[in-house]
Amino acid sequence: MCDIAAWRLFMEWKAFDHIPVGGSVSTSDLAKAMNAQESLVARIANFLVATGRLQLGDKPGHIRHSRVSPLYMSSHPVSDLNAVALGNGFKSWLAWPEYFKKYGRREASDITHTPFSFAWGHPELPPWEVKALYPEYAAQFARTMKSRKIVGGDMKLVGPEALYDFSWLGEEAKTRLTEQPVAVDVGGGMGQLLKDVLTVILGVEASQCVLQDRKEVLEEAAAAGDPALKDIVMMEHDFHEEQPVKGASIYFLRRILLDYPDALAVGILSQLADALPADNPKARIVIMEEQLLTPPTPQNRNVDMMMLSLGGKLRDEWGMRDIASQAGLSARYHARPGNPTCVVECWRA
Repeated sequence: MCDIAAWRLFMEWKAFDHIPVGGSVSTSDLAKAMNAQESLVARIANFLVATGRLQLGDKPGHIRHSRVSPLYMSSHPVSDLNAVALGNGFKSWLAWPEYFKKYGRREASDITHTPFSFAWGHPELPPWEVKALYPEYAAQFARTMKSRKIVGGDMKLVGPEALYDFSWLGEEAKTRLTEQPVAVDVGGGMGQLLKDVLTVILGVEASQCVLQDRKEVLEEAAAAGDPALKDIVMMEHDFHEEQPVKGASIYFLRRILLDYPDALAVGILSQLADALPADNPKARIVIMEEQLLTPPTPQNRNVDMMMLSLGGKLRDEWGMRDIASQAGLSARYHARPGNPTCVVECWRA
């Protein structure tokens, strides 16, 4: 536990940034660069040497990077992921005893009063509002969520490698007018999924795609100016409320439901079930996210424990079928053994 605290502190002080790659730095110079007491820096640095996070330099009183420490440099993408893992995970996990003592030995049933919000001192707020109070952490989280591998943006959409082949959507789009909505990405962030749809599924027009999210997310997506998304419709929307786009051929939910307890997940699906066109049996709600694996694996269950702190959960096939059924939907589950990703297609029961 002390190892985590030490490298997290050095990350926050950007100590790893001041250690030259391929060289070394004295603890004295490192302390000056961080405006910190030399004896304090030396003690922490030598502890990290002892745990293998850093290595001794060629000169007395010098340290250098280990094999793993460049990952903690602020310029490395994994640095943000480390910070998020600590903020979303360890900070909350350490608060579990007090949280469950206060709220009872049960899962959070709403988006407020979660272990995460409790640990950060704002139990009355949902996790994303807590993060907004800490701009640097919110920025780290946002950068992490833009990683294609982390948010599942590298998932194949067509062909034999795809868990679910979306190529039918291209033929469906050709039967629609160019201004009719075909694909709605609900809570779609920066539009990564719609960009992939437009790239690999022939026949879908940008004007037939709708990107829905919170206002500030859409503003960031628009400011990014991705030419592939220039003609899509951007729409502010709270997916707990009635779905304003009716009759689309597909509603995407990528990495959404795992953030919510069952009752709220059913509510999100119910809003989309009501929006499905009654006259189009091909229309689908498609869920794309990490599944709960059996037998358990450490990494997969670690994610589930993190979701527990945030008020959500990973679900297996039966968990997915259950919430779909409660929302009035039939479901077909697509997964492969050992693969943490699943695709669930849902239609009117």
